[in-house]
Amino acid sequence: MSIDAGRVSDASVMPAPGQAVARQPVKVTPREYRRAVRLQARKVRRVVRHVEPWSVLKISLIFYLCLWVMVMLAGVMLWSIAVGSGTVDDTESFIEELFALQEFKFNAGQIFRGLAVGGLVLVVAGTFFNVLLCVLFNLISDLTGGMRVTVIEEETARQRPRTRPQGFRWPAGNPRK
Repeated sequence: MSIDAGRVSDASVMPAPGQAVARQPVKVTPREYRRAVRLQARKVRRVVRHVEPWSVLKISLIFYLCLWVMVMLAGVMLWSIAVGSGTVDDTESFIEELFALQEFKFNAGQIFRGLAVGGLVLVVAGTFFNVLLCVLFNLISDLTGGMRVTVIEEETARQRPRTRPQGFRWPAGNPRK
């Protein structure tokens, strides 16, 4: 008779109904234990056949607006540093001497207003261009069958046990699932 994971192989020595069969621990090496709890990953191929133009519009608009804000803030900071260090005054006096002018001054408000409007025009143009490329991709994808992408899918649902109970052993042929 042998007892293996709660099963009795000898039918003459069957336990009575309601009587529990003792499970004998099976020794597992640390390597087998790590393999049993390791998350699995597999390589799969996907095909991108369609990109939604509305999504491209929203993401492009937000991206270019954030870029415009960053450039405007950087421009304001650089201008204030240039004014504080005297670079703007030196440049104005250099231009006065170079072209023999009576007076030359940079109008900071007008410069930044022009940059702001020009930047907003570029935001709209960049967003329109991205949506146009998205529609073009969708048309080409209909002809060619899409774009193949290889993705690695990792299993993330299973968590590693914090501690292993004392005396607990997994069977060698039956790793935890």
